[in-house]
Amino acid sequence: MPPMDIQEIPADPEFDMFFYCEVAGENRIDRDTLEEIEERWERWSGHLHAFRLTNPQGGAQYLLLFMDKAVEDEIEGIWQDSPTSGLALHNLAIAMVMSAAHGLIPELQEGRCAPLPKPGQAALDAFATLGLTWNPEGTVNRQYAVFTLYPYSGGCDICYLQESCPKAALER
Repeated sequence: MPPMDIQEIPADPEFDMFFYCEVAGENRIDRDTLEEIEERWERWSGHLHAFRLTNPQGGAQYLLLFMDKAVEDEIEGIWQDSPTSGLALHNLAIAMVMSAAHGLIPELQEGRCAPLPKPGQAALDAFATLGLTWNPEGTVNRQYAVFTLYPYSGGCDICYLQESCPKAALER
């Protein structure tokens, strides 16, 4: 199989306080936390990467979004000093990646999941080209990442995590 085409695509998520609160499981945010996360949102937007991976012979296309390791390291450092602040920023990174996914795959805004397909060798090679490694448990070596079919093309029935997904278990 030929290598996948890797195309960087724009991802410019907008901060949505309501979505952040949903991700964080909060009803409201105090002013200091809001100022901190707004500042980080602006700064971290340059650390968010979005790629379309395409089989040049036709067939599957994928969306890959991830935050740089520098964001993970920053959150981890803050978490060591203040678990509350660290958790708030952890939730912010999740909200940023998911917001970007929502902007690129509108069906996700309707509450649908971003199913994780099992990557074939060409996708694994594309990950390696981008400095990422696939882990057998269904993750890449970035804490804040989304890998899914692009455009949207199905939910739980095509998801690699179907057996261990808490949301899927609730729906059974």
